[in-house]
Amino acid sequence: MKKLLLFVLFISLAFGVNLKTVNAQIYEPEGLNMPGAWNGWTNPPSNNLTLASYTQVAGGKVTKINNGTTAVWNTIIHVGAAADVAAGTYEWLYTSGPAGSPWNNKWAGVNVAMNTIQNYTWNNGANNSITLSDNKWYTSNWEDIGYSDSRAIFMETSAEPVEITSVSVPANVMPNTAVNIDMTIAAAPSAEEVFYVRYSIDNWTTSNAVQVAMAGTNGSAAIPGQAANTLVEYYAFSSTIAAMVSDFDLQSIKFNNNGGANYSYTIGNPPPPTIDWVNLQWPAGGSIDVGQAYDVYGQIYMNGLTDAAGQAADIQAWIGYSTTDTDPSTWTNWLPANYSGDVGNNDEYVLNLGNAIGQAGTYYYATRYQYQTQTYVYGGYNAGGGGFWDGINNVSGTLTISSLIPLSNWSFLFFGLFFLTFILIKFRK
Repeated sequence: MKKLLLFVLFISLAFGVNLKTVNAQIYEPEGLNMPGAWNGWTNPPSNNLTLASYTQVAGGKVTKINNGTTAVWNTIIHVGAAADVAAGTYEWLYTSGPAGSPWNNKWAGVNVAMNTIQNYTWNNGANNSITLSDNKWYTSNWEDIGYSDSRAIFMETSAEPVEITSVSVPANVMPNTAVNIDMTIAAAPSAEEVFYVRYSIDNWTTSNAVQVAMAGTNGSAAIPGQAANTLVEYYAFSSTIAAMVSDFDLQSIKFNNNGGANYSYTIGNPPPPTIDWVNLQWPAGGSIDVGQAYDVYGQIYMNGLTDAAGQAADIQAWIGYSTTDTDPSTWTNWLPANYSGDVGNNDEYVLNLGNAIGQAGTYYYATRYQYQTQTYVYGGYNAGGGGFWDGINNVSGTLTISSLIPLSNWSFLFFGLFFLTFILIKFRK
């Protein structure tokens, strides 16, 4: 078996068979060149660095970039009398091969249509043809999928494509909330330039792009809201293609991907809901005898909880009382209140305070509420509906309880009066 493999290798080397066809990408040291009539067909194009691979020619500008998920070889050609290439129509090729045999691989067969992804045939077909206009800039992107048919695009702009100088990173992002990503560019863009923020929530297995709304050199795009604990990775790029939905790498001109690390943020867990409002609903005060009923009502509102029908979960309510008109948070007498129903978006609670206090006196009362294990909050009364107790605008209620004379005491008083009357009558006689 080893002898057979050595024989195949020998034959391949002897007859110049290209063994690189199994590679996922082209051999990087040989890079990608773009020789043609525009540089006298010199290959590698050492006489025009804009057309030369940076891996094969010192100072070459055809550069391999990985700004997303697909490797692309990129160069930008300035057209003009004293620029990279003069205006005109040219035949040319994409090529890759060693310095001693630079034509080993070529991609051909295309008459270039601007701003359009086109298919190039590997090692077959007529020379490519392109028409370049004066004072224009042309971005060439070639998709590196190895030694096979491939795709490329030329994008035309009326000025040099601008750099994306900054991309914002948000903080404290909550679930299901759209996130605005701001970006700045180095100068006013060409009319043809369109800007995007590309993002992924699955480590670039899939991705989407949202177009940036530009105002001068500043722009903003909204990444849709995501679920809690989601890692969102993103970067910004430019193109000439509007309403882009795929092939983002191949259709990029300039990009800012945080030096290759991409930008990112993680969706945080939402804070637990908090109590928005409480009160001592009614009554403001009253007088009863010991043992008489005296119902005290209070209400609570929590956004997203009490506005639903029925009693909201995880809410506790109390009615408290004290013999001193002080801050209710210092009181010790608190009695669990019962849910009595919905009042608009509020849940209402009630307690018969008269049944809870068995001695005569003056008492002050207020409400207390707690959601789950959060801090207690206290409700006070005012004629406008009340609110959190503050002792000034929202205050405690006042209850006066009077003693009833027991029946045994009434009997004693009756017989005492009877005896006194009897004595008075007797002495008058």
